[in-house]
Amino acid sequence: LMVPVSFSADYPIVYHTDTLRDAIKVLKKCTGESKVHRSMIVLKREGTEDKLAGILTVRDILNAIKVKTINGDSDEKFSEKWGNFYRKSTLGYSVTTKVSDAIRPLVTEFVNSEQDVADAIRIMMTKKINILPVFDGGKPIGIIRAIDILYYIEECL
Repeated sequence: LMVPVSFSADYPIVYHTDTLRDAIKVLKKCTGESKVHRSMIVLKREGTEDKLAGILTVRDILNAIKVKTINGDSDEKFSEKWGNFYRKSTLGYSVTTKVSDAIRPLVTEFVNSEQDVADAIRIMMTKKINILPVFDGGKPIGIIRAIDILYYIEECL
């Protein structure tokens, strides 16, 4: 049920000091044409340890680019503002944003590897979240996605 998280696994990982350009490249490399993953784990190095800093989703990346390229959400000059979104020079500037400025910070919602699927489902449903980190001994080892829960439910039918 859990998607493993490691640099040798298929799930994308970036560091909080990486840029959005780096994150986009990592996501593309990990997903290829399948476009299976829509998020990635963000790690923060503390001494010799890698700690989970948060989750970065495709939506987070697009929102961060929007903030740098389009000022405001008003309809005034809408097409002119959104035109900046597609300019290479503007995009080049916006993707230099650090991942740490775009991530969803780590919250208290997670499961430990010893917990069962019911705990993961309960947390995801009550907290209305789609991605749940899995820890083992304080280290992130995987991620459970809402789609994984859905597939699990289908297997139980």
